Amino acid sequence: MDRPLPIVKAMSHPRAALARDLARGVRERRAAGLFLVEGPRGLSEALDAGVRLAFALVAAGRADRSPAREIVERCRGAGIPVEWVQDALLERIAPSETPTGLLAACPLPAGCDDPGPVLAAAEGLVVLAVRIQNPGSIGTLVRSAAAFGAAGLVAAGGADPWGPKAVRASAGAIHRLPAARAEGAETDPALLDALGRGGFRLVAAVPRGGLDPAAIDWSGRVALLLGAEVAGLPAELVNRAEAVTIPMAPGVESLAVPVAGSVLLALAAADRRSRPDPTPTTPRPSRAAT
Repeated sequence: MDRPLPIVKAMSHPRAALARDLARGVRERRAAGLFLVEGPRGLSEALDAGVRLAFALVAAGRADRSPAREIVERCRGAGIPVEWVQDALLERIAPSETPTGLLAACPLPAGCDDPGPVLAAAEGLVVLAVRIQNPGSIGTLVRSAAAFGAAGLVAAGGADPWGPKAVRASAGAIHRLPAARAEGAETDPALLDALGRGGFRLVAAVPRGGLDPAAIDWSGRVALLLGAEVAGLPAELVNRAEAVTIPMAPGVESLAVPVAGSVLLALAAADRRSRPDPTPTTPRPSRAAT
């Protein structure tokens, strides 16, 4: 492969510096309107989803090897700028512990910090992830929500769905599932009002004392509330919702939040499939509006 020169060797290069900043935090990603994807799989998932990458960075020492070669060819064919970067520098920039020599910047969705459009467009179940700090958990929930046909996900505080670890854990689903992040508290009146206006019924996952998932009506507009593993959901939200608890064997206190969320999403999907009329039901009054 012909390699354009010079190879980027300094962090002061504009795209190297920008990629480093995108790996740092929410503020940097929002300021640039971009987020990172990493590795052959990450770039392939973005390209397969029709994402127009802003640019790609490729470790110079790996550029002639497969699969980097194929990814570069796809980027070039789509007119995406490609920079060859010194291997050691790209390892410093890459957010993962085991860099693969491929990094790219993707545009953030418009309105990624406004849950309103996600909720307004949803005609089924949405996940409301409340104060979940682990980015891997958020990414797994994005992946499960997409896999089980959810209409979207809103992260109320906690980890950014477009952070590097969350994006990796989503396995490409972040490019397909409507998602948003609410920076303020999950009890923010604006968020609760949006749920109320949309006629969402709130279903709160709790470790004990809730209804069996089989007793829940999962049809129509439902917001599945999932809280952080230690803190759980705020009482104010639980009191507005139907509580649901996954039955477990004696001696098991709880499940990790991405596991519990995935189980409930699968059960909700099965419930919706079992109903004879798959069309959206008339929105019911929501406890969020009370």
